[in-house]
Amino acid sequence: MSDALTLIGDGQQSIYPGGYTLAEAGISVAGRGVVLDVNYRNTAQILDFASRLVDGDEFADIEGVVGRGDVPQAVSRTGPEPVIERCRSPLERDARMVARARAVVREVGTRPGDVGVLCRSRRAVERAAAALRADGAPVVFLTDYDGAPTDAIKVGTVKRAKGLEFKHVLLPEVRASDLAEAGPPADDTRREQWERERRELNVAMTRARDGLWVGVV
Repeated sequence: MSDALTLIGDGQQSIYPGGYTLAEAGISVAGRGVVLDVNYRNTAQILDFASRLVDGDEFADIEGVVGRGDVPQAVSRTGPEPVIERCRSPLERDARMVARARAVVREVGTRPGDVGVLCRSRRAVERAAAALRADGAPVVFLTDYDGAPTDAIKVGTVKRAKGLEFKHVLLPEVRASDLAEAGPPADDTRREQWERERRELNVAMTRARDGLWVGVV
């Protein structure tokens, strides 16, 4: 078909401010959208944990209609619960992150290249990579990763990880307030930032297929 075109999007994982809808670009998909409601990537445990961060969050779908997030109707796999380690200092967090990376690589069928360490900031990326290398772990930055198979732990920002997936994801840059169940700020500007940060964490967590580790200071 000469006019065949498939567009796939997830407004609930939008982590950049601004943008525009297809309708605003002059493209109408009204009545032609289909909801893909079966999750094949994540385990039910990872998806449930990540979804709590964006529960009730409003977003614009591919047609520009604002709605609230829905969880998939079915999840094809199950696995262990995400591991949350509350640390007393950044040094303790780094040590536990390295230990976790070492542990998952010892698992049957898991290689260093199956592990992703995702951070919000470039400074945290550099710190995580230095800690892993000091332990002798092979590391490749997502900024240098070209998609070819590599037997090294991939380290990068959450934004760099969009579109990627890993057997195990380690998140060493999470604040206790990020996981708190308190509601959003009343101020509109702060609320927008709060929602964007939680969507970013949701994106990071859902890069994980089998295991998720969260380091909290």
